[in-house]
Amino acid sequence: MVQFFSRLRALIISYGPALFVIGAIIGTGSVSSLVWAGTEHGMSLLWALLLSSVFFWVLISLISKVTFVTGQTFVELVEEQFGRIAAFYIVFAVVVSQFTSNIGVIGIVSEAFSSWLNLDPLGASIFWSIVIYVLIIAGKYSIFERLIIFFVTLLGLSFIVNVFLAAPSASSIVSGFIPRVPEGGAMITGAMVGTTLAGSVIVMRSYIVKEKGWTVSELKHAERDAAVSGIAIFIVSAVIMACAAATLHVRGMHIETAVDMAYTLVPLLGDFAATLFVIGIIAAGVSSAFPNALVSIWCITDFFKIPRDFSSVPVRLIAIPFCAAGVIAPLIGGKPVFLQIMSLALQAIFLPLLILFLIMLSSKKDVMQDQKSTRFVFTMSIITLLFSLFMSYQAYLGFMDLLSPQ
Repeated sequence: MVQFFSRLRALIISYGPALFVIGAIIGTGSVSSLVWAGTEHGMSLLWALLLSSVFFWVLISLISKVTFVTGQTFVELVEEQFGRIAAFYIVFAVVVSQFTSNIGVIGIVSEAFSSWLNLDPLGASIFWSIVIYVLIIAGKYSIFERLIIFFVTLLGLSFIVNVFLAAPSASSIVSGFIPRVPEGGAMITGAMVGTTLAGSVIVMRSYIVKEKGWTVSELKHAERDAAVSGIAIFIVSAVIMACAAATLHVRGMHIETAVDMAYTLVPLLGDFAATLFVIGIIAAGVSSAFPNALVSIWCITDFFKIPRDFSSVPVRLIAIPFCAAGVIAPLIGGKPVFLQIMSLALQAIFLPLLILFLIMLSSKKDVMQDQKSTRFVFTMSIITLLFSLFMSYQAYLGFMDLLSPQ
């Protein structure tokens, strides 16, 4: 029995990068965008979710291979091959998207927490901003990791059980695989892609693989690791969307505050739904805000050649704005859930150029040596690029609709 658990533990550790990426993606941002999509449009965007998960696997496999072969991070490679301006674009895209993401993430956590305990929203946002900052600079995030995993897993399992209690119709699921963008759904379509095909995740993956110390000999395992991530992300995301479609959408309800999303769990949990959802969304928020800040710090220190020492003054100063972002929503009176959707749509706009850099790197002989992409992988990469361009355009249309006078 001891030997069995030792092997199981080793297996789980070997898929650590997959679990890290899943935790970074399935967080407050993805829950918000998926619940919003299911509430407003039912299952009609299931096709976008499926394609995003497939193309996620393509990109994660590709960046892993590039990192294996070169031993360099994405930012380092782009600067070396295409110049400092190109590398700056990547850093800029990651920093802006993760900063705006934390406005929504910490804002949602604070709104849910303050509504639950009847507290001042600004005071709650300051509290959670400080908590996340302390976790970053103290380097003690691992202390909370098991507790966070427990509550996020509990929230995920609740959605899975709930989808069987309040299941959407089979016809709505089947029709959801037919590609179309519903009226008024441009921004949320881009946001859903932004939460899965996030440029920050591509960049994050290169750092994780390098830190893991994987080499070309682990390439097959890395591809399995990427496949596990893609499949898990699709299943969990589809379940969350289905819960919203079967509970909020059929009742014609809309998301105004973070706590409104708790109605997706009412069939299973009744009055306890709000309590579990708030606890789960806080755990998911902390587990999202931390990697959001972390990948931004990695990029900035990488670009400016600053030692990545979290006890150093420069790194601690860099971390401040990514944690303080949480106070913006209550200060401006904005709706955190909607701000989160906007930040994810922004990621979709940044994405195509990052994918283009990755395709170019994976096709250069002087970079990849004898490990250049196969024709199949190259073709899939181009299809992924075209998909990202379409979704970037949808996100752009969403922003234009938002800015146009009503």
